[in-house]
Amino acid sequence: MDEDQFWSIIDNSRNVAALVNRDSGTDFIQVHEQSLEDLLRQLSPTQIVEFEVQFTKLFFKAYRWDLWAAAYWLFGGCSDDGFMDFRSCLISLGKDLYYQVLDDPDVLADIVDATNVPYMQAEGFQHVASRVYREITDEDLSDYEGVGDHPSKPEGESFDHDNVELMRKRFPKLVNKYPDMG
Repeated sequence: MDEDQFWSIIDNSRNVAALVNRDSGTDFIQVHEQSLEDLLRQLSPTQIVEFEVQFTKLFFKAYRWDLWAAAYWLFGGCSDDGFMDFRSCLISLGKDLYYQVLDDPDVLADIVDATNVPYMQAEGFQHVASRVYREITDEDLSDYEGVGDHPSKPEGESFDHDNVELMRKRFPKLVNKYPDMG
């Protein structure tokens, strides 16, 4: 599975989820996870592994200090686990928004609170393929090459996420929208 095929599955599952009527207590990401599960169940086990390999590549590609700083500001803090959930959510938004945010993390100010955009935390989204694979094969997906070995540190240069002036210079729209961090 190439990256375009991966994004097609994400976009299709996202479009299906957008058509579902949700009650006020159901976040969009919950519905999106279900629609992605449904689509992945239609694939072969090999295709699910290939989907997860693409997901992992994109997940690692977003492991960057500037993105972590933007997430930190957006949430008023962001742990390792929180940044994993953030990156999963970023992938759930589809190819266009994913790459827009990678190109300029300040774009998050325009994306957050938009229709069908979850609160940029998608704890379960990174586990959808694993759940479906286990359901179909009774095996663990993490045993396959290309779906593990998380980088030891983020790409780029670390900087002080609590420095308001520095953050304002790097992310003017985000700091303007959330002046009190989080």
